[in-house]
Amino acid sequence: MKLDKKECAFGRHETFQLRYSWLPKGFQEFQKDSKIFESDESTVKLGVGKNMVSSIKFWMKATQLLSESNELTMMANYLFDEDKGQDPYLEDEATIWLLHWLLCTNSKQATTWYWFFNKYVSTDFDVSSMQTALESFIDQELEVKQPSKVTLKNDCSVLSRMYSSIDGTLNQQLDDVLDSPMSLLGLIKRLDSKRFSAALSPRPDLSLGVFGYALAEYINAFLSDSSRSTIPMKELIYSSGRATFYCGDFSLERV
Repeated sequence: MKLDKKECAFGRHETFQLRYSWLPKGFQEFQKDSKIFESDESTVKLGVGKNMVSSIKFWMKATQLLSESNELTMMANYLFDEDKGQDPYLEDEATIWLLHWLLCTNSKQATTWYWFFNKYVSTDFDVSSMQTALESFIDQELEVKQPSKVTLKNDCSVLSRMYSSIDGTLNQQLDDVLDSPMSLLGLIKRLDSKRFSAALSPRPDLSLGVFGYALAEYINAFLSDSSRSTIPMKELIYSSGRATFYCGDFSLERV
């Protein structure tokens, strides 16, 4: 969860946003063959093009289902195992909230996502203004070489598209929206053809179990980096690095 200023990653999604079937399918095929992403048969078994194979591998790592050493994590098995998994076909909205948390706390593999949900303060933006803010963040807070403008633009574009909720008044790319699990969460709303909104609002339907998991993980991370044995409520609500659910008063209403 803590930001490592020297270990960051940008633009590894091959410009493809996360799709509903990718994590369950990637998990199932990886269980059968741990070399699936390097296999000559990967496109046939996963049913996607070559660049999408790389993208699936990226999203599995970004959502912490695949470790840095290319092994399935305990969370991956807990969620997607066909016999014992809690949601092997990604049908429960609570699972999507959990994957959102895992993605946005993974600063090493998905730095742009970590930055947007933990550091970015603008609630009304377009891809250009978002990219400018991201470039400033990299310059001021990270100890890495500035990625190319094309790479950062792609990150900003993919993130905003994959989280955008459906608005019937706009001519959106419905295939993208309907096939993106993160759009179901309603964390970003498309205002027009270029602008987006990511305003705080109550999330009464957010799973209490997922919220509790995220809260416990944040508290453990905070205490491990501190000599204190307690954490102020203000720290939980307002501090940077908490991978906000953009859920307004949820914590006060439900805890």
